[in-house]
Amino acid sequence: MDVDEFYNLLFDRLESQILSEDAKKTFRSFYGGQIVQQVKSKECPHISERLEPFSAIQCDIQGKANLTESLNAYVEGEVMEGDTPDNLIFHLKRFDFDISTGNRHKINDKFEFPEKIDMAPYNVEYLQDNDRSSYSSDIFELVGILVHHGAAESGHYYSYIRERPTNPAQGKTWVEFNDSEVTEFCPSQIPDQCFGGLGDLSTFSGPGTYSKTWSAYMLFYQRVSSLEAELEERSPLSINVPIKNALPLDLETRVAIENEKYLRTYCLFDPAHVAFARNLLEKLRSIGGGTCSDDHSVEKEAIWFALEFLDHVLSKTKESTDFDRMLDSLTKMIGSCSNCCKLALEWVIDHKAALRSLLLRCPAAKVKRDFAKMISNALYHLRMSDPRAYGFDVDSIDTDSEDLILPECEGVLQQVVCSLYELRVYIHLHSRAWDDYFGLLAEVASFGALESFVLLREEFLRYCLELFVIEGPGARKIRVDNPHYIQFLRLIEKGRRYPFAKLMELLRILLSRVDLRVQPCDLQFQQRPQMENGKFSLSKSEEELLHWAAEPGRSRNLAFLDKILTCDQNPSAAKSIVQMMLLAEPQAGWLSCIFKTILSGINIDPASLAAPFLNAALTFCRFCPVEHRIKETISHIAREVDTIGANGGKEHLEFFVNVRQIQNQRGIRDQTYFHRLVREAVPKWAPPLIMYWEEDIRTRTVDLLKTLVFHADISSMDDEQEAEEIASIAQSLCDACIKRVQDQIIQPQKPVEAKMVEHVRELIRYCLSHYFSEDTAEGDRVTEDAEAVFDALQTLSVEDADDVNSGVYGLHRLTINPKSLSDTWNGNSDDIPTDSESENIMVSP
Repeated sequence: MDVDEFYNLLFDRLESQILSEDAKKTFRSFYGGQIVQQVKSKECPHISERLEPFSAIQCDIQGKANLTESLNAYVEGEVMEGDTPDNLIFHLKRFDFDISTGNRHKINDKFEFPEKIDMAPYNVEYLQDNDRSSYSSDIFELVGILVHHGAAESGHYYSYIRERPTNPAQGKTWVEFNDSEVTEFCPSQIPDQCFGGLGDLSTFSGPGTYSKTWSAYMLFYQRVSSLEAELEERSPLSINVPIKNALPLDLETRVAIENEKYLRTYCLFDPAHVAFARNLLEKLRSIGGGTCSDDHSVEKEAIWFALEFLDHVLSKTKESTDFDRMLDSLTKMIGSCSNCCKLALEWVIDHKAALRSLLLRCPAAKVKRDFAKMISNALYHLRMSDPRAYGFDVDSIDTDSEDLILPECEGVLQQVVCSLYELRVYIHLHSRAWDDYFGLLAEVASFGALESFVLLREEFLRYCLELFVIEGPGARKIRVDNPHYIQFLRLIEKGRRYPFAKLMELLRILLSRVDLRVQPCDLQFQQRPQMENGKFSLSKSEEELLHWAAEPGRSRNLAFLDKILTCDQNPSAAKSIVQMMLLAEPQAGWLSCIFKTILSGINIDPASLAAPFLNAALTFCRFCPVEHRIKETISHIAREVDTIGANGGKEHLEFFVNVRQIQNQRGIRDQTYFHRLVREAVPKWAPPLIMYWEEDIRTRTVDLLKTLVFHADISSMDDEQEAEEIASIAQSLCDACIKRVQDQIIQPQKPVEAKMVEHVRELIRYCLSHYFSEDTAEGDRVTEDAEAVFDALQTLSVEDADDVNSGVYGLHRLTINPKSLSDTWNGNSDDIPTDSESENIMVSP
């Protein structure tokens, strides 16, 4: 809805609230009139007329230089009848619809309008009377301009309004109303700020012009006689005294209260007040000779005042310098005394609205981040300096005991965690605060076992898992029991995006504190004993959420695991979570679910989105305790390469580069085993990658094949079995490459760039010369197929990529490098990297 639509809707609503017909007529007389449309017959003097009410006059912009031209064109078809109202509104039609593109666009053409305009020539009586000398002028003066700044689908409105009535001795004064800012405006700036058109770039940079995106959208004119009547009614008492309009007592009281609030706010943000507040805190220690008072009553007042000042004043300023300086002074004070540190945390606990404001609602990202850091620093300082106030029933803490649950007593930690837990029902409203909120919780959890225990006891693990599964169709009961999740899902449906990086980190830490191998416990968390390994058991609800199916009927896909891999916002945390789950096998019993979840993500389209699932597959191969699942994983990914199309080549190639270098940590197989698995799958994954559209992928695929298959002369190998395996793989690879060229290029008669098939052509020739016997039927068949492929490629290949789309091909023939193919592919060449050298150009696992 633009402002013209809003204006019409507003006036309709206002008129509908008026019950008296006389009052309605009076209301319409302020900003309304009638337009008459006339139809004249060419054969007789008859004129048919149709009257239509108007509240704003629609003025065309395009092709018109000014308001006069637009009005002249307007009255050619319709004119005004009766008494013109004292107030006229002109709607400048700056938005148009482009039929060719189907989009609205804004007309930024220059359009001038006068300070005064005579409306008499546009009245129906004037236009119908041939003798117009007897008509007097009907002058209106410009009193308001509504400006639109932006484009057709987005922008900002603000207004310039002339004060009236005003003392004639003081001249005409204008005021700019721009949101909450009200400032004086010089009317001499109206042409530059309201006419639109082109601006001069030399004002900002160099010579040239640019199209102004700000221009008048609605014009407000008032009849001069009406202005003079208002001035006469409220004539000033003195030449230097401004005119004051009498207000009803309740309205005058309200204005006085608002003005006082404004004055107080102005004083709050005054730089002198900011300096005073900061100096009050900084000078406190020097007054006491560098030490705090015995009862800390003065320190409490100063610290709480500083935190209140941060919340109400400094967090709302545009510049962060004052906030940084105040927070720095506060951090130094609470960092030098455990009692002061406790006082600051008690303020956080007692002021829940301020905690939400500073940690969630504040629009300044730096304020949220720095305030969260202050809380974590204060907690850690109190933890080390005063364990009992913190929540440990001990006199001191050994840094080596972080994995032990120490005796607990009532302290600040538990209260801060409870305050943070209460914010969970609001966190969905503040997507930009997720990293600050969950980052603070993750930081606290990383302190040690007690902190994790407190977070687990407050059910933060369950809460984290709910956030990962709540979008699934099976989470209806959770949504019913927690209404804030319903609003969370509505925001997601509207396009709201949430960062999961810190949430995943918190989940990783909490999962590391529970033993996933043991049976879940029905007891309250505080009743669960710490096991010998320092960990705790899951609750029934937590265990259920971990096994939650991504979709009903697909019980093998884990919803939370699918979510953390799909969002791909914290690869390190995702890797650790997958690793912990696999290390819990076979007791946990979810190996098959992990396997299915990873493979289903690898099947995603476009294939480039499969990267996090491919990384998870690497972790799976490294920690899986079952050998056949490892084989199935690598084999499945090798088959999927054939379906990636134009996306995902880099990600899939890196998987094979990395997986051949890993070693299973469960003692099943070593690196040699994975090297062989990747080599055995070469005929499946190599042909699509060696013909991939991206040259770097084709080149790196060749390098990997040299390491896996073409690294040595099989005729001189001591291990005959391995030589036979390599020969068999090379033969299958050659056959697969021939078939792919036939299916992808020759059969559909698809022209192709010569360089895209250069590597596959040389690979086929090399395999034919080194791995096939000429006197065998199989060798003859493959050679015959290869020659047919080469002939077809010479016809379909083009040198220039532009010719592929133009259909011009067959003009350039592929040339065969006379250099021996063995120099390119044979492992004896100095140009071929060794196994270790090839790994240097590949991403490490």
